[in-house]
Amino acid sequence: LDAELSYVRNDVVNHCALSFNLLIPSETNNLHFSWHAKSKVEYKLGFQVDNPVAMAMPQTNISLQGEVPRTLSVFRVELSCTGRLDSEVTILMQLNLTMNSSKNITVLNFKRRKMCYRKLEPEVKSPTSDKNSSKALFDPVNTAPTTSTRVFYISVGVCCAVIFLVAIILAVLHLHSMKRIELDDSISDSSSSQGLSQPSTQTTQYLRADTPNNATPVTSKCYPTLRIEKNDLKSVTLMEAKAKVKDIAISRERITLKDVLQEGTFGRIFHGILIEEKDPSKEKQVFVKTVK
Repeated sequence: LDAELSYVRNDVVNHCALSFNLLIPSETNNLHFSWHAKSKVEYKLGFQVDNPVAMAMPQTNISLQGEVPRTLSVFRVELSCTGRLDSEVTILMQLNLTMNSSKNITVLNFKRRKMCYRKLEPEVKSPTSDKNSSKALFDPVNTAPTTSTRVFYISVGVCCAVIFLVAIILAVLHLHSMKRIELDDSISDSSSSQGLSQPSTQTTQYLRADTPNNATPVTSKCYPTLRIEKNDLKSVTLMEAKAKVKDIAISRERITLKDVLQEGTFGRIFHGILIEEKDPSKEKQVFVKTVK
């Protein structure tokens, strides 16, 4: 760590820092701890390794029992791998601190992990008794592959086959989705052109809201819908939008809002009165939905 990690500061134990099971790089063999005490504090140090075959018991340059120094000092802990096998070793360093009396004991557990690797031993050539004796020649071409090599090639082949199948499935799904989008676009374009060119023959209601249970059904004139895709909104200007809704727009002066029938988070439904455009003396009851 390129930072200072304090386990005890101003007589307060940092349990969060103690819970970290830090990973030690395999090339690091020594750990250094800084410590000091303002008053008399006795300590007792102990170690535990979960795999003694892979790592020897840690060693320190201080005694395992004594008194914490009054001045800032550094002690070293050596973590040496045996080189016998490859294994991740968990190390626990326990530090017991006793203040004033034997009853006041603070236990600190430092957890570490280190990856140990087996050392490669040099090949020892057996001496030959007779130089003229027949020797077994090693032919790397005709030699049968070992079990691990076979498993490796089989694994690579299976992975390549799986990747190939996944690529084919993704390509098929992509083509299917593209055809579906083109079909939806063609349907939406044809319906939009029909709605704008034939406003009098459409039967889809434009101003529509869910009628409350206590409201009487109202028969109103149906208006054609106008459908604008989300992606099209970025390229539509304000003037173009006004031109598109010109055939289905209703003047605000013709609508009078009355009671609020339903209210939601982003809108409300009013009971209103709509004045006929051709005959201002005639009125009809409508439902108006406003959106924030």
